[in-house]
Amino acid sequence: MLWNNVSQGSRLPLKRFIQVTRLSNTVKKQVKYASVYQYAAIHSSIDVKNSDKDSNQHLKAAYTVRPTGFWMDKILQHESKKPVTSPSKPRKLIYKTMKDSYIEEYLPFKSSPALLDDYIFSDGRIRTGKLLEDLDALAGAIAYKHIDNDDPEASPVTIVTASVDRLDLFLPEAGIENYKLSGHVTCVGNSSMEIAIKAETIPEGEYDSSTKNPVNIPENLGMLKKNTVLATRFTMVAIDSITQKPVKINPLRLTTPAEERLFELAQANKKRKKRATETSLTRLPPTPEERLDIHDIYLQYSQYTNGTNDDAFVKSQSSDEMQPLPDNLVWMRDTKIESNFLMQPQDRNIHNNIFGGYLMRRAYELAYSNASLFMKSTSPNLLSMDEVTFRKPVHVGTLLNLKSGIVLSEGYPHRSVQVRVIAEVISIEKGTRETTNIFHFTLATSDECIKLRRILPRTYAETMLWLDAKRRRFQGIHARHAMLEAGIKQN
Repeated sequence: MLWNNVSQGSRLPLKRFIQVTRLSNTVKKQVKYASVYQYAAIHSSIDVKNSDKDSNQHLKAAYTVRPTGFWMDKILQHESKKPVTSPSKPRKLIYKTMKDSYIEEYLPFKSSPALLDDYIFSDGRIRTGKLLEDLDALAGAIAYKHIDNDDPEASPVTIVTASVDRLDLFLPEAGIENYKLSGHVTCVGNSSMEIAIKAETIPEGEYDSSTKNPVNIPENLGMLKKNTVLATRFTMVAIDSITQKPVKINPLRLTTPAEERLFELAQANKKRKKRATETSLTRLPPTPEERLDIHDIYLQYSQYTNGTNDDAFVKSQSSDEMQPLPDNLVWMRDTKIESNFLMQPQDRNIHNNIFGGYLMRRAYELAYSNASLFMKSTSPNLLSMDEVTFRKPVHVGTLLNLKSGIVLSEGYPHRSVQVRVIAEVISIEKGTRETTNIFHFTLATSDECIKLRRILPRTYAETMLWLDAKRRRFQGIHARHAMLEAGIKQN
């Protein structure tokens, strides 16, 4: 948890934060609203009350994942930094409820033209990639809020994004509306926690920045309604900032049947992830049914010329029997594109690594470009993002290389494609490359005039990517149905 002593009227460089005033042990915590780019606001679950006392007299805490210092200070600190090996004392643990970690953020696009201009896409829609950054920052703030144990002597804790387990869009074509992002902890382990976040459209009069009304926490947390734009789940892990080892975090107390359903869903998601890992194609061979699919793919691509480097020795048919690839088919290898970005300090978090949300935005925007080129359309819609694991931190000054390709498209009349993006971080000085993330996005077109082509793999490795994409599509449909069956979506 970060501490900031700032006057009420000052402009802060943080994009989003929550100020918590500690008056005394006998006085209830008070929260005041703060702006996001001076237009959007985050509210915590703690009641909001006005205080007549000067806010400068009290110590303020900010639940945030944004950096509060300057990068030059970080460079100077690094020059004189000495290794710290002293062990940290055990943290005091207190029971928390889901409502204790609840935070909501407002993005009033309709009433704030300046905020809208920062999020607007070229076709007039809201940039989904920018929302991904906000979701990651909100998940970090929720995690810090949950682990807070009211102990000023507690050893420092670092929160890292372990994975984004799933993201589903229910209103991919939502127009310019006011948005509310809200989330809370749903499940807690020893050092990890699952955080559920959703984005909703709200009426223009529901949020008024001038009134500063208290936060009304929903009785049934996690309910998805007709105005729900998207829902996602993050897994965050707490580690000791000194020893870099996992630390125990506050346990979770369930108080309502709705919270019990959310907890059960989180447990089911955990089991599903474990089962998917154990049966992945990197561990087990394809199933008998999938082997038939592989043979069908082989018979299909053997009919067509490869275009380059055709080898008569490995062909199953004679050269005079082979045909050019039809217009409704595309070789998987011909859909690849890539981009490179130098990691800058402006995109760092409080731990001076690059934001996970920034990586998601860059990966999504490349996948969007890839799908646009493949569909020959400038307006594909994101439907979902599969599980994303953050394997390695991305440091400032490194080079981020993103490679994208279409791994599944079943062609017309199907309207969706699956895009795979690999993120590698390159150390410029050492020349090393490490894979940090592998993203899987599902995008679709709503234009009936667009007739999608079918992706055809040619090598065994490409066929494995194609099979994995088919599995992910099936698992994604099952995960969405599980959400509906849990009773957390209302029509």
